[in-house]
Amino acid sequence: MRTLLLSLALLLPLLAAPARAQAPLPGLTEGVQYRTLDNGQPYQPLPPGMVEVAEVFAYTCLHCAHFAPMLEAWEKQLPAHARVALVPWVSGRNDPWARIYFAARKARALGVLHPRLFVAIHETGELPRNADTAQILAFASRVKGVDVAALKAALQDEPAQVEALRTAFEFERRTEVEGTPTLIVAGRYQILGNSYQNLLDNARRVVDALAPARPAPARPAASASKPSSPRH
Repeated sequence: MRTLLLSLALLLPLLAAPARAQAPLPGLTEGVQYRTLDNGQPYQPLPPGMVEVAEVFAYTCLHCAHFAPMLEAWEKQLPAHARVALVPWVSGRNDPWARIYFAARKARALGVLHPRLFVAIHETGELPRNADTAQILAFASRVKGVDVAALKAALQDEPAQVEALRTAFEFERRTEVEGTPTLIVAGRYQILGNSYQNLLDNARRVVDALAPARPAPARPAASASKPSSPRH
Protein backbone atom coordinates (compact mmCIF):
# COMPACT_ATOMS: atom_id res chain seq x y z
CA MET A 1 0.00 0.00 0.00
CA ARG A 2 1.28 3.41 -0.92
CA THR A 3 1.77 5.76 2.01
CA LEU A 4 0.02 9.11 2.16
CA LEU A 5 2.70 11.76 2.49
CA LEU A 6 0.79 15.02 2.28
CA SER A 7 2.50 16.64 5.26
CA LEU A 8 5.82 16.26 3.45
CA ALA A 9 4.34 17.15 0.08
CA LEU A 10 3.09 20.47 1.43
CA LEU A 11 5.93 21.43 3.71
CA LEU A 12 8.98 20.28 1.77
CA PRO A 13 9.94 21.61 -1.65
CA LEU A 14 9.56 19.15 -4.49
CA LEU A 15 12.37 18.65 -6.97
CA ALA A 16 11.19 19.57 -10.41
CA ALA A 17 11.90 17.20 -13.27
CA PRO A 18 13.14 19.00 -16.36
CA ALA A 19 10.47 19.51 -18.97
CA ARG A 20 11.23 17.67 -22.15
CA ALA A 21 7.93 17.19 -23.91
CA GLN A 22 6.27 20.50 -23.05
CA ALA A 23 7.31 24.10 -23.59
CA PRO A 24 7.50 26.29 -20.45
CA LEU A 25 4.23 27.96 -19.55
CA PRO A 26 4.28 31.70 -20.28
CA GLY A 27 4.72 33.87 -17.20
CA LEU A 28 5.38 30.89 -14.91
CA THR A 29 8.49 29.17 -13.61
CA GLU A 30 9.09 25.44 -13.79
CA GLY A 31 9.83 24.17 -10.29
CA VAL A 32 8.05 27.05 -8.58
CA GLN A 33 4.37 26.89 -9.55
CA TYR A 34 4.44 23.50 -11.24
CA ARG A 35 6.54 20.67 -12.56
CA THR A 36 6.00 19.09 -15.92
CA LEU A 37 5.02 15.43 -16.27
CA ASP A 38 6.29 13.76 -19.39
CA ASN A 39 3.65 12.07 -21.54
CA GLY A 40 0.88 13.15 -19.17
CA GLN A 41 -2.77 12.76 -20.07
CA PRO A 42 -5.94 14.02 -18.33
CA TYR A 43 -7.86 11.70 -16.05
CA GLN A 44 -10.98 11.91 -18.22
CA PRO A 45 -11.52 12.78 -21.90
CA LEU A 46 -12.28 16.45 -22.44
CA PRO A 47 -13.73 18.51 -25.28
CA PRO A 48 -11.16 20.48 -27.27
CA GLY A 49 -10.00 23.60 -25.45
CA MET A 50 -11.08 22.37 -22.00
CA VAL A 51 -8.57 22.08 -19.15
CA GLU A 52 -8.94 19.52 -16.36
CA VAL A 53 -7.89 20.20 -12.79
CA ALA A 54 -7.71 16.77 -11.15
CA GLU A 55 -7.47 16.48 -7.38
CA VAL A 56 -6.15 13.19 -6.06
CA PHE A 57 -7.58 12.84 -2.56
CA ALA A 58 -8.19 10.28 0.18
CA TYR A 59 -11.10 10.28 2.60
CA THR A 60 -8.79 9.19 5.40
CA CYS A 61 -6.47 12.16 4.79
CA LEU A 62 -7.03 15.01 7.26
CA HIS A 63 -5.39 17.46 4.87
CA CYS A 64 -7.89 16.49 2.19
CA ALA A 65 -10.75 17.11 4.62
CA HIS A 66 -9.44 20.64 5.23
CA PHE A 67 -8.76 21.20 1.54
CA ALA A 68 -12.14 19.99 0.23
CA PRO A 69 -14.24 23.08 1.06
CA MET A 70 -11.49 25.36 -0.22
CA LEU A 71 -11.38 23.49 -3.52
CA GLU A 72 -15.17 23.63 -3.81
CA ALA A 73 -15.19 27.41 -3.37
CA TRP A 74 -12.22 27.80 -5.75
CA GLU A 75 -13.94 25.72 -8.42
CA LYS A 76 -16.81 28.19 -8.59
CA GLN A 77 -14.38 30.91 -9.70
CA LEU A 78 -12.83 28.92 -12.55
CA PRO A 79 -13.08 30.23 -16.10
CA ALA A 80 -15.33 28.46 -18.57
CA HIS A 81 -12.47 26.47 -20.12
CA ALA A 82 -11.62 24.61 -16.89
CA ARG A 83 -13.31 22.01 -14.73
CA VAL A 84 -12.42 20.00 -11.62
CA ALA A 85 -12.28 16.20 -11.50
CA LEU A 86 -11.95 14.31 -8.22
CA VAL A 87 -9.78 11.19 -8.23
CA PRO A 88 -9.81 8.96 -5.13
CA TRP A 89 -6.48 7.51 -4.03
CA VAL A 90 -6.50 3.80 -4.93
CA SER A 91 -4.45 1.53 -2.71
CA GLY A 92 -5.66 -1.69 -4.31
CA ARG A 93 -8.53 -3.50 -5.96
CA ASN A 94 -10.45 -3.80 -2.69
CA ASP A 95 -9.90 -0.24 -1.42
CA PRO A 96 -13.26 0.42 0.31
CA TRP A 97 -12.98 4.22 0.20
CA ALA A 98 -12.27 4.36 -3.52
CA ARG A 99 -15.04 1.86 -4.16
CA ILE A 100 -17.62 3.87 -2.22
CA TYR A 101 -16.59 7.00 -4.10
CA PHE A 102 -17.14 5.39 -7.50
CA ALA A 103 -20.39 3.80 -6.36
CA ALA A 104 -21.66 7.14 -5.05
CA ARG A 105 -20.70 8.82 -8.32
CA LYS A 106 -22.66 6.25 -10.32
CA ALA A 107 -25.62 6.46 -7.92
CA ARG A 108 -25.61 10.28 -8.15
CA ALA A 109 -25.03 10.53 -4.41
CA LEU A 110 -21.67 12.31 -4.33
CA GLY A 111 -23.17 15.72 -3.68
CA VAL A 112 -24.48 14.66 -0.28
CA LEU A 113 -22.18 11.76 0.63
CA HIS A 114 -18.76 13.14 -0.31
CA PRO A 115 -18.57 15.88 2.37
CA ARG A 116 -20.30 13.70 4.96
CA LEU A 117 -17.61 11.03 4.70
CA PHE A 118 -14.91 13.56 5.60
CA VAL A 119 -16.97 14.72 8.59
CA ALA A 120 -17.69 11.17 9.74
CA ILE A 121 -13.99 10.27 9.78
CA HIS A 122 -12.33 13.45 11.00
CA GLU A 123 -14.95 15.23 13.11
CA THR A 124 -17.67 13.00 14.51
CA GLY A 125 -15.78 9.71 14.61
CA GLU A 126 -18.74 7.85 13.11
CA LEU A 127 -16.35 6.01 10.79
CA PRO A 128 -12.85 4.73 11.55
CA ARG A 129 -10.08 5.22 9.01
CA ASN A 130 -9.89 1.44 8.55
CA ALA A 131 -13.64 1.01 7.97
CA ASP A 132 -14.67 -1.76 5.60
CA THR A 133 -17.23 -1.52 2.82
CA ALA A 134 -20.07 -2.81 5.03
CA GLN A 135 -19.41 -0.15 7.67
CA ILE A 136 -19.25 2.63 5.10
CA LEU A 137 -22.42 1.43 3.41
CA ALA A 138 -24.25 1.26 6.76
CA PHE A 139 -23.22 4.86 7.43
CA ALA A 140 -24.24 5.99 3.95
CA SER A 141 -27.69 4.46 4.41
CA ARG A 142 -28.28 6.94 7.24
CA VAL A 143 -27.34 9.99 5.16
CA LYS A 144 -30.38 11.86 3.95
CA GLY A 145 -30.55 12.10 0.18
CA VAL A 146 -28.65 8.89 -0.58
CA ASP A 147 -30.49 6.30 -2.66
CA VAL A 148 -29.27 3.23 -0.78
CA ALA A 149 -30.60 0.74 -3.33
CA ALA A 150 -28.78 2.54 -6.15
CA LEU A 151 -25.61 2.77 -4.06
CA LYS A 152 -25.66 -0.96 -3.29
CA ALA A 153 -26.27 -1.79 -6.94
CA ALA A 154 -23.31 0.37 -7.96
CA LEU A 155 -21.07 -1.31 -5.38
CA GLN A 156 -22.06 -4.72 -6.73
CA ASP A 157 -21.32 -3.77 -10.35
CA GLU A 158 -17.88 -5.36 -10.30
CA PRO A 159 -16.87 -4.69 -13.93
CA ALA A 160 -17.64 -0.97 -13.53
CA GLN A 161 -15.86 -0.85 -10.18
CA VAL A 162 -12.72 -2.53 -11.50
CA GLU A 163 -12.59 -0.26 -14.54
CA ALA A 164 -12.97 2.87 -12.41
CA LEU A 165 -10.29 1.68 -9.98
CA ARG A 166 -7.92 0.85 -12.83
CA THR A 167 -8.41 4.22 -14.51
CA ALA A 168 -7.74 6.12 -11.30
CA PHE A 169 -4.74 3.99 -10.34
CA GLU A 170 -3.13 4.39 -13.76
CA PHE A 171 -3.68 8.14 -13.67
CA GLU A 172 -2.05 8.39 -10.23
CA ARG A 173 0.89 6.29 -11.37
CA ARG A 174 1.62 8.20 -14.57
CA THR A 175 1.25 11.58 -12.83
CA GLU A 176 3.68 10.46 -10.09
CA VAL A 177 1.34 11.19 -7.18
CA GLU A 178 3.05 10.57 -3.83
CA GLY A 179 0.64 12.21 -1.39
CA THR A 180 -2.74 13.82 -1.04
CA PRO A 181 -4.16 16.24 -1.88
CA THR A 182 -2.33 16.58 -5.18
CA LEU A 183 -3.50 18.80 -8.04
CA ILE A 184 -2.76 17.83 -11.63
CA VAL A 185 -3.68 20.26 -14.41
CA ALA A 186 -4.31 18.96 -17.93
CA GLY A 187 -2.64 15.69 -16.95
CA ARG A 188 0.72 17.34 -17.61
CA TYR A 189 1.39 19.75 -14.76
CA GLN A 190 1.71 18.74 -11.12
CA ILE A 191 1.02 21.81 -9.01
CA LEU A 192 3.57 22.86 -6.39
CA GLY A 193 2.90 24.92 -3.27
CA ASN A 194 3.70 25.31 0.42
CA SER A 195 0.11 25.76 1.62
CA TYR A 196 -3.42 24.89 0.54
CA GLN A 197 -4.03 28.40 -0.74
CA ASN A 198 -0.69 28.47 -2.54
CA LEU A 199 -1.61 25.23 -4.33
CA LEU A 200 -4.89 26.75 -5.48
CA ASP A 201 -3.28 30.01 -6.54
CA ASN A 202 -0.65 28.20 -8.57
CA ALA A 203 -3.24 25.90 -10.12
CA ARG A 204 -5.20 28.95 -11.26
CA ARG A 205 -2.06 30.44 -12.79
CA VAL A 206 -1.50 27.27 -14.78
CA VAL A 207 -5.17 27.13 -15.83
CA ASP A 208 -4.97 30.72 -17.04
CA ALA A 209 -1.75 30.00 -18.93
CA LEU A 210 -3.54 27.18 -20.77
CA ALA A 211 -6.53 29.28 -21.78
CA PRO A 212 -7.49 28.93 -25.46
CA ALA A 213 -6.09 31.68 -27.62
CA ARG A 214 -8.60 34.37 -28.40
CA PRO A 215 -9.22 35.06 -32.09
CA ALA A 216 -7.65 38.25 -33.37
CA PRO A 217 -10.12 41.11 -33.68
CA ALA A 218 -11.43 41.58 -37.18
CA ARG A 219 -10.05 44.50 -39.09
CA PRO A 220 -12.55 47.21 -39.97
CA ALA A 221 -13.81 46.89 -43.52
CA ALA A 222 -12.16 49.25 -46.01
CA SER A 223 -14.38 52.00 -47.36
CA ALA A 224 -15.78 51.20 -50.79
CA SER A 225 -15.68 54.83 -51.95
CA LYS A 226 -12.54 56.14 -53.59
CA PRO A 227 -10.90 59.25 -52.16
CA SER A 228 -11.79 62.36 -54.13
CA SER A 229 -9.12 63.96 -56.28
CA PRO A 230 -7.52 67.01 -54.74
CA ARG A 231 -8.75 70.30 -56.13
CA HIS A 232 -6.32 72.88 -57.53
